This record gives sequence, C-alpha cells and structure tokens, in this order.
Amino acid sequence: MSSAMLPRPSDLTYRVRWVPQAGSAASGRGDPPNWALAHVEDRFAFPWNSAPAPRTEFRALCDPAFLVFTFRVDDADVVLVDNFRDKQDVVLEDRVELFFSLDDRMTEYFALEVDPLGRTYDYRASYYRRFDPAWSWPGRETWGTLRPGGYEVAGRLPLASFAALGFPPLRPGTRLRCGLYRAEFSHDRSGRPPTARDSKHTQGRCSDGPPPIEEWISWVDPGTPEPDFHVPSSLGWLEITDT
Repeated sequence: MSSAMLPRPSDLTYRVRWVPQAGSAASGRGDPPNWALAHVEDRFAFPWNSAPAPRTEFRALCDPAFLVFTFRVDDADVVLVDNFRDKQDVVLEDRVELFFSLDDRMTEYFALEVDPLGRTYDYRASYYRRFDPAWSWPGRETWGTLRPGGYEVAGRLPLASFAALGFPPLRPGTRLRCGLYRAEFSHDRSGRPPTARDSKHTQGRCSDGPPPIEEWISWVDPGTPEPDFHVPSSLGWLEITDT
C-alpha cells in the first residue's frame, strides 16, 4: 500500500492553548480548573458506520514543560481485560488513541493508546503498520477514571520528549501532525462460543472470552474503505496558540 494512493492529511485543526502551569491540570479527571481554559473538540464520528457515534470530547493545554490532554467518553458498555498481561493487551479494550507524526507521510510516528484505567500501549511506528512495541514515550504519564456512563483519561507529555523525538519546539505558533481516535468496543453477548478472530487491529491477540465487537471513531475521516487509523489521511493538526 502506498501513501501516494491515499488522500493527504486533513487541515482540520485543534488549537492547544498555551497556559502557564498547564501541567498541573493532568490529574486523571476532567474537572480541574485549568481544563475550563481548553478548547473542546467533539467532532468525532464513525467513518465506517452511518449510526451516530457516542460522544467523545478531547481537550489539551500546553505550558513550557508539558503538553497535557484529556478525553471524556460516553460509553454504555466498557470493555476491559481482566487478566492484563502487558501493555499490548490494550488492543483488546475500549480506548482512546493519539498519533504524533513527524511528517505528512507517517514516515515516523509515535502512538499512545490509553484504556479507561489509564493503562497505555505506546509505540513507535512507520507507514505502513511497522510497529516497535518495545518503545515507550519518555516521561509519559497517563491516568484513567471510570464514571457512570463512560470514562475519562488524561495524560502529560514532557515537551523535552517531543524535542528528543525530532519535533519542533512546542510554543505558540508550532503545528504538529496529529491523529485523535477512539476504539469503541462492546461485549458480544450473543451466546456464541468464543472463536479467534483474525483482526489486524488486535495484532494477533485473543480475548479470554468472545472477541469484542469492534467499532472505530475518528476525529478525521481517513477516507479508507475499511477501518484504518494508520494512514496519513487520518491526521489533522494540533496548533499551539495563545488564544
């Protein structure tokens, strides 16, 4: 598969407000005072399903030390792995995802997939679907909280880590290629016997019980015939701004 065959990344932009001491907002909950200063991004949809998607809200702030983010998710049926083995088990769960790409072609990008308890599958990757799961984001912190009707996650990423990975300095005026996504899983309660499912999304991992029913929510519609976030056309912009 060639990136030249796919639409270019979107110009859809989320403005990350530059706020002194924004890092103190990341506490694993969506209600500390500083979050009220963040822009709310709620343009999330099912690109491969005509049904209305359950609500997803994303917020982010930046200060001289950290980029912080939070997702607030409506979810009536949260799927979690009980016998959690390692970070790659996150691919079997409900989760939110962020990709940060060094360029428009996803020549190298860095991913965070965070489950409702804050457990995170982080990895380095390159197009197309070449993953390095042994990699971890330097200094990354993530939290998760279940709430009635859904969950919230929050995270804090050191600005020094972005510089070390080759991104431009994060300050007002900087723009980064970024993807925002959600894996919306639900339990299969049909009573059918568990069967292994060949899914590129779960990377060969199997659940203890019936495989979850998979649906996929994205900020940008990638324009692919089948669900796939790992394509350049799934990316938009994060722009650091004073307003």
